[in-house]
Amino acid sequence: MKTATRYTAAGAAAGFDLALHLIEDRLGGDVAHEVACWFQHPMMRGAGVRQQVPTTTAPETGDSLPPLVSRCVDLFAGHMSDPISIAEAAQKIGVTPRQVERAFKQATGQSPSHYYRAMRMKAARQMVVYTKDPIADIAAAIGYGSVAPLVTHYRSAFGLSPSEDRRRINRFRVEGNAPLPSV
Repeated sequence: MKTATRYTAAGAAAGFDLALHLIEDRLGGDVAHEVACWFQHPMMRGAGVRQQVPTTTAPETGDSLPPLVSRCVDLFAGHMSDPISIAEAAQKIGVTPRQVERAFKQATGQSPSHYYRAMRMKAARQMVVYTKDPIADIAAAIGYGSVAPLVTHYRSAFGLSPSEDRRRINRFRVEGNAPLPSV
């Protein structure tokens, strides 16, 4: 609830989301995203999104992926630096590649290869933004033999190259104890 000078929120997560929204309103989405990442906050909930309440009777909240897709995602996560094919993943799990394709399309709306690439691009972005590692090292860390395909896929995923993204985000870094930009 918002009054003239006071905001209220129920709970720590909601309070943090509120703080992120205030930062976004004053400093923009890029700064809010950076602050969320500083605190390893996975996402900022929108105004109409309800906070999930864990229950003691049901281990699943309904937001999880189906078991087949989840097992594939676990395999993909374990093979970031040495990517496996969808056929290899299917074989390790004991199903056909077609079953994996159908399960991913149904659960995520994406093919497993697009989902896997998105996972790799998110991992690359974390390294681009939060390390000073050379782009070639980042490419190798997520299974690319050279920088060129990484740059192509990164630009496709995020709209800019890894170097451009690093320069953009570094505008918001605190240097020499200087404060973040204010409005």
